[in-house]
Amino acid sequence: MSRIPVFRAAGQLVKVRFLMLLSLFSLIGATVGGVSIARNYGLAPGDGGVLKPLPQRIALAAVVSSLGVAFAGGMWLYGKLYVASIDYDDREQKLYLNTVEFFGTKQHVIEFSNILGSNEHEGKLDLTDFNPSSISVNAPWKSVHKTGWKFPLIIDRQGEIINQELFEKL
Repeated sequence: MSRIPVFRAAGQLVKVRFLMLLSLFSLIGATVGGVSIARNYGLAPGDGGVLKPLPQRIALAAVVSSLGVAFAGGMWLYGKLYVASIDYDDREQKLYLNTVEFFGTKQHVIEFSNILGSNEHEGKLDLTDFNPSSISVNAPWKSVHKTGWKFPLIIDRQGEIINQELFEKL
């Protein structure tokens, strides 16, 4: 077996891992906040000093908690699709893809023939035309479609492309 390195997410992977960790802390914070709202909403002097009705407390607690769940769930899905590294085995015609998990990475061994195609995305957002002190984003990426997967894999074009020829075949 002769593996050829094709791609490494490099520094971009650090950013993704940071956001994944942040989403876990947000999940914990939103859950604690939701429980606190369900138990205490209305008791503060500014809220009237009287506990609000149970349905109202539960509804507000559910909204607050669901924000943390949505962020963590979104980052979990993003990590499952975000490619940390790609190696290619030229003898077996297989790709070895590592995707991001909350703790570590998961390796997927994919037949090269199972790649259906890919799309390039510019990933540009420039709001400085509307407001000069606003933001401008340049984050190109590539989506790779594989048989049997509902969502495409995400390859960050700001990562390190080690073998351009193999990368372009994806």
